[in-house]
Amino acid sequence: MTPRTTPAFRLPRRRALAAAAVGVAAVLTLSSCSAEAKNSGGDSGKGSGAKTRTVTDIAGKVEVPAEPRRIVSVDFYSPAALVDLGIKPIGVVEGFDDPDPNLRPKKYHDALGKTATVGTYYELNVEAVAKQDPDMIFAETRFLRKGELERLQGIAPVVQLDASGVGAWEDRTLMIAAAVGKADEGKRQQTVFRKRAAELKTEYADVLTKNKIAVFGYGQDQSTWGTYPAGHFYVPSWDAVGARFRSFTEGEHKGEPGTVSQWLSLEQIGKLSNADILIHSYGAGDFVTSLSKNTVWKNLPAVKNGLVFENIPAAVVSSFEWGTESLNQLDTLLARIDAKAGK
Repeated sequence: MTPRTTPAFRLPRRRALAAAAVGVAAVLTLSSCSAEAKNSGGDSGKGSGAKTRTVTDIAGKVEVPAEPRRIVSVDFYSPAALVDLGIKPIGVVEGFDDPDPNLRPKKYHDALGKTATVGTYYELNVEAVAKQDPDMIFAETRFLRKGELERLQGIAPVVQLDASGVGAWEDRTLMIAAAVGKADEGKRQQTVFRKRAAELKTEYADVLTKNKIAVFGYGQDQSTWGTYPAGHFYVPSWDAVGARFRSFTEGEHKGEPGTVSQWLSLEQIGKLSNADILIHSYGAGDFVTSLSKNTVWKNLPAVKNGLVFENIPAAVVSSFEWGTESLNQLDTLLARIDAKAGK
């Protein structure tokens, strides 16, 4: 398979900006995800003389710098993974300057709060990306708008990411580590994460295996609600410890694995009756308090048994060290659940 190359790879900044405006079509070949990378020994773009490597992303093989030094992340996840690997990207999506503990652990806010921004992961500013003159770009391509991938590929090699399904975020994190030449360190961090998860899975085996949980949140105006199934990006810590999720009821889900349930009216909140334990999203305490006037809510088994708890903050795990920190917080929450459910 011929690796994808980027015509504008390491062009001077002025030419990179021009390439971003025009856009260069890339050859995309579907392939299975892999975190393996190998040295190609070749030279990068026109006369630069820099060595390159060939790595595998969700679209196939792509040629990247052997030692990338100017990485821009246009997705939500890769900045944290890069920080864990000792790499600070020069451009990230908006939000890292927000100290809200529910967005990400303080470590990543501190590391990237003053980093240049390139829009949001769902509304990218391609010109801002080009302005950073990157030599590598990470992108979760399902959120890119029409034509944006090609424009990014006209600036620098793009490593394409995605992750849906139980444990898929781990594959994505290993892919990021391999792309920057730190595959071994990525695997080491994964081992630490999995060891901690196994400890919690064993310690709380009784409550985890005997009960079904529902992790739920509310819609924009608090007039609707929905639940997050196994494999959703909001519940990787629960997946890691082997939590059992309630089954969706008829008409509740679109049938797409790993996606949130349909947003349902409060009159339908009785559908949560098949959950032994309810976990509401972090910061949703006011919403849950408002439900105390809802007769259907008050008669749910979990509510009557006092088994309603707030989820851990920053639950959208983006890297192994983030995940390990989340598991430590989950340990405290599971201890509270175990004490209550075991009575």
